Formats: sequence, C-alpha cells, structure tokens
Amino acid sequence: MNIIDLTDSYIKHILRNNDLSAYERSYPALFGHYFKYWARRKFFSKTLTKTEVKRGLDLIKPRLKIIEKNICSLGFDTSHLDILLFVGQNTSNGHAFKDRKRFIAWIPIETYETLLRVDVFITHEIVHALHYTQSPDFYFHTFSEKRSTSRQLITEGLATYLTMDIMNVNDGIALWADYLSKRELKIWLQKCQQKERELNKFVLKNFSLSNPKTTLFEVDDPNNIYEDRAGYFLGLSIINQIVKVKKLNAKELLSMPRKKIEEMVLEQLELNAI
Repeated sequence: MNIIDLTDSYIKHILRNNDLSAYERSYPALFGHYFKYWARRKFFSKTLTKTEVKRGLDLIKPRLKIIEKNICSLGFDTSHLDILLFVGQNTSNGHAFKDRKRFIAWIPIETYETLLRVDVFITHEIVHALHYTQSPDFYFHTFSEKRSTSRQLITEGLATYLTMDIMNVNDGIALWADYLSKRELKIWLQKCQQKERELNKFVLKNFSLSNPKTTLFEVDDPNNIYEDRAGYFLGLSIINQIVKVKKLNAKELLSMPRKKIEEMVLEQLELNAI
C-alpha cells in the first residue's frame, strides 16, 4: 500500500503562508473532488496546528500496516493501492476518488481522534477504493449519481460489512466506531431495528431515485433515524442477508456487476418489506 502524505504541504501552504491555492496545487485531482462533493472552498480554514498534524500522523500511520495485513488476509492485493493523507475541513472521514485510471482512498486526518476510528473508518474508505476498482460502475461523476439511493445503499452497506470482517468488529462498531457511547449505540440500534420494515419500504420506493432531500446516509438529527445514518444500518443488514443466502465471499462481493447486485438487493428489500 502506497501512502501519499500531503500534510507537509498543509503546514507550508496553509499554516505558514495561508495560501489555499498553493495547497490545492499539491494534488489538484484530490482537491477538485473534495471541494466539489465534500466541502466548500470558501469556508476552508486552519483546522490543525503543526503539533496536531504530527499527533494525527502518529495515530494513523502505524495502524495502516495492520489494516493492510487484515485486508490481504482476505485475498486482496494491496500493492498498487494508494491511500492519501491530508488535512481537510472536518466534513467527512474520507472516501475514494478517481485519479486517471486509479481509485485512491483519501483520509482527512483531522477527523481521526481515536485508534478505533482509525481502524474502522480508514478500513471503510479503503474498501470503497477496492470496490470502485473492481466495479467502477459504482463510482459517481455527478451529484445525481453520488446521491443515488441504490448506489449509496450498496456501497456503504458493502463497505460496512467488509469492515466488520476485516477488523473483526461487531455491527455497532463497524457502523459508528466510538462516536456513540455504548448506551447511545444501543438506543440507535433499537430504533433502527424497530423501524427496519419501514426502512425497507422507504428504500424500495426510492431505490432508483436520486433525491437530495434523502438524508438516510447523513448525520442531521439524532432524534430521527431517517436523518441519522439509518441507511448504513439498512445497507449492512441487506448485504449481510444476501451474503448468507448466496454464500458470497469478499472478492465476489467487490467484483459483482452493479446490475446483478442491484437485482439481489431489490429482491431482498421486497422480501423484507412484506
């Protein structure tokens, strides 16, 4: 696994010179993607000090070897996989973007404060890069494609499911790491489970749509699971059910054509909505 570290550029261009344009030039493809889909350029500001950058790198880098070893144990080749570390605007744990013909996992280090978050969410983002590499039809090139209900349900469900397998954690940890307390997590899971049939119906109805008002995959209102990452819960549940029924392994999941897995997911949603 190849690590691309842009934190020196952050220190030089942002902390010393307050020059965002120069910082962007350190990797234009990344920042083009980041500011289009995940953050707003006009609000960019200093989020970490030099000391905090070092602390973040010291937390993350040693865990990358462990994550890579665990991924390789499932039979994946990570020798050509790139992971990009940079300082962003604290708006996302990361994702993956396309740079020419490669998909690169990008990690904004300011969002990682604990080892568990590193283990869970960096694994999650790396799985996105592996998935897009194996099944590029799941990648997005427009806002409409990004917000596709079917695409989000499958990609996020698959990444969460494989994170459980790779890091040997339970579903609650794979979904939230330690962002929630044990009590908060228990309550959240209970709410999702109680509404699971309704969630299946809702996603079935919106499966082929790309609705900017759908907030199933966002954290907006902790009192309403429809606006508090319930899409991740449902995606994980659906993928887990399909794996058990179809006897699929990790490689088969990541390489399955989009149309084929969408048909499986639709079938499972219909069964669950009854």
